[in-house]
Amino acid sequence: MTWYRPAGQDFYFDCRVPELASFEKPGLEQGTALRAVSAVKENESGTALPLPAAQDLVCQAAGWVAGTQRAVEIWSAPPGLLMRVAGGSDFNISPFGREILWASQAENDGGLNETDRQILLGPVMVLALALRGTWSLHASAAIFNENLVLFLGESGSGKSTLAGYLANEADWRLAADDILPVTIGASGVAAWPHFPQLKLPTQAQPGAGLPEKITISKVCVLKDSRVYDMPAVQRLSSTQAIQVYLSHTAGTRLFDPELLKKHLAFCSQAAEMTPVYRLIYPHRWEGLRIIKELLESLC
Repeated sequence: MTWYRPAGQDFYFDCRVPELASFEKPGLEQGTALRAVSAVKENESGTALPLPAAQDLVCQAAGWVAGTQRAVEIWSAPPGLLMRVAGGSDFNISPFGREILWASQAENDGGLNETDRQILLGPVMVLALALRGTWSLHASAAIFNENLVLFLGESGSGKSTLAGYLANEADWRLAADDILPVTIGASGVAAWPHFPQLKLPTQAQPGAGLPEKITISKVCVLKDSRVYDMPAVQRLSSTQAIQVYLSHTAGTRLFDPELLKKHLAFCSQAAEMTPVYRLIYPHRWEGLRIIKELLESLC
């Protein structure tokens, strides 16, 4: 029973999550954690209660989870929600996303298996963060001096390759490889890099050595192009920028109408607060050097 603080939010889990060890909050007693989930985990006398059963299907989708395409269902399970992913365990999420309970915890003393680990750190965490007003972008990111630049794009568009290339250059540093939680704040759109990047090994996680919160300087959506095209950046209109945020937020197919409404409001605000560019990205090695120079000029 452990408290962690990924993406700037305190979470309680009823199982240990090794990928979140860098963000563990030590010193909280077990009773403190149990009281935080009293509506789900125990009654007033302290007697353990069964996890809430699924009642009504809220939404159903399919997505790439744990190495394959899987059906994902969200059920109402008062007082919270239950996520069910084909081939994996169920997870209960409290009403405001603060507590995450593993339905199979009692039967699996050895801890999370690989499939459940990726379910928990993928769609479960994405939905729990969204319930708390934190949106997860499909993005890689790198920092040039103090400027955080995000790269959005579909799977295979080259965003990880680009961020990885920049991270090996002088004055650049990797901030995210695949998923980056973001929020709206008084100073602009903020990224929260203390979040596990599932495609990177534990020793290569970029977030552990970065500040908890970084204001985003620029957003670039990658546009695949012909190999002989010249790299270029083009500023997008506010309407185009809104569409970029809408298209590259993880987990939106799992959002109910109220959450979709909040997400649209976020996208509209974010598009006004941070410049968004189309990055012409021909997939050739020498083009990466030109893109680096363009981005440094942009910053």
